[in-house]
Amino acid sequence: MIQEGFRTQGDYMNKLFEKNRKLIPLSAVALLILSSLIEVILLLVAPESLISSTVPKIIFSTTIKFIMSAIFIFIILKLYKLKIGFGKKSLVKGIFWFGSMLCIASMFNFLGGYQNPEISFIQALPMIIMFLVFALSVGLYEEIVFRGFIFSLFRKYFGESKKGIYTSVLLSALIFGCVHFLNLIVYPDLIITTIAQVISASFVGVLFAVIYFRTENLLPCIILHTIFDFAGYFWFSFAKDIDKMMNVANTTDTNIGAGIINIALCSLFVISGLLQLRKVFKNEKLNSIEDKR
Repeated sequence: MIQEGFRTQGDYMNKLFEKNRKLIPLSAVALLILSSLIEVILLLVAPESLISSTVPKIIFSTTIKFIMSAIFIFIILKLYKLKIGFGKKSLVKGIFWFGSMLCIASMFNFLGGYQNPEISFIQALPMIIMFLVFALSVGLYEEIVFRGFIFSLFRKYFGESKKGIYTSVLLSALIFGCVHFLNLIVYPDLIITTIAQVISASFVGVLFAVIYFRTENLLPCIILHTIFDFAGYFWFSFAKDIDKMMNVANTTDTNIGAGIINIALCSLFVISGLLQLRKVFKNEKLNSIEDKR
């Protein structure tokens, strides 16, 4: 009975979208804003014992991400009747070829974040695992929402033409970036850092969308996203006082120069993504000409 009810609800929504196609992107953005606000509110109203120190805060945030991921998978499959590509299809190619720029960036993120270890690897291992799981929860949630849901719905609305794909890629990436403004609610001191993050996230969002478009597989995006974020957290695990280090990181704003450099480096992501899209449509045009001969 419940499954039948969800199927009926999904059919109803599809009919609603057919009557008013503008509801497709509008409903996606509205649902995204609502879920993002819920996530922020949960962090703000959480008991002090859950957010007063790094470990319980990471566990709490990770749990929220996994739960929200499951909810969005349900919404995508049951209510919006969209397909999410998960599997081995173009997995290696998506990570190491289409996402090669992200692989390189992750390596620099890892090396650039180096801090002199204050504890041994064995002592740091629990925090390393915790940061890895946290990075996975973030990668899973954000890729399901922004590529599996937002980008896919925009493709449904704007179509599969060259203009439609470019519009879907750029708009979904822009929304992905702008959502990071919500970080100011939790970390109000990080103004320059947040602005730089919004722009950088928009740039990397272009590349993630292109990877998903080319592979039709969300796994490369999730894996790359996880590795990229984890590389930035890794060296925090070796701090003797993790709470003190995370507090400094969350209250010390970056300077304008560093923010500009970060944005400039991240512009390589959008360049890579747009060049790949150009190649895809150029090849399609050549194949179309060949077929007509």
